[in-house]
Amino acid sequence: MLCDNCGKEPAKIHYKEIKDNQTTEFHLCEKCASEKGIQVPPEKPPFSIPNIMTEMVEEVGADMTRCDQCGLTYKEFRDSGRLGCSACYGAFKEQLKPLLRRIHGSNVHIGKSPHMSQGVFEKRREIENLKAELGRAIEREDFEKAAEVRDRIKELESQ
Repeated sequence: MLCDNCGKEPAKIHYKEIKDNQTTEFHLCEKCASEKGIQVPPEKPPFSIPNIMTEMVEEVGADMTRCDQCGLTYKEFRDSGRLGCSACYGAFKEQLKPLLRRIHGSNVHIGKSPHMSQGVFEKRREIENLKAELGRAIEREDFEKAAEVRDRIKELESQ
């Protein structure tokens, strides 16, 4: 199918516009779509965890790091994209930090937690947030706010 606008290029963007209860369907090439202000989604590269891990983490000298538990080297991990055991997380900690941050957006787990311990994790997270807020208040020399936050932290820790 060719572009409805220029009639030359193949249509890659298809959308419907509804105006006054009238539906109009458009088929545009990428060039015409961008000229009309329609965002063109980027081409998606093939998704492969081992490929992503290999491309994301390239550190000189890290290839020689070895897990004491299973003997896996960092180079072997990079080649396969798989860790050998739970101790590998500790052995390759420094190399994994930026990798996990890129893949998950953070290297701190903030996902689901068991129902029975839900309150405990929420309190811990709130205390951590308050401690960060306390640090910012002290940096700003807002000591009244710092005292309020400190008292709130003490209250939560005593519960």
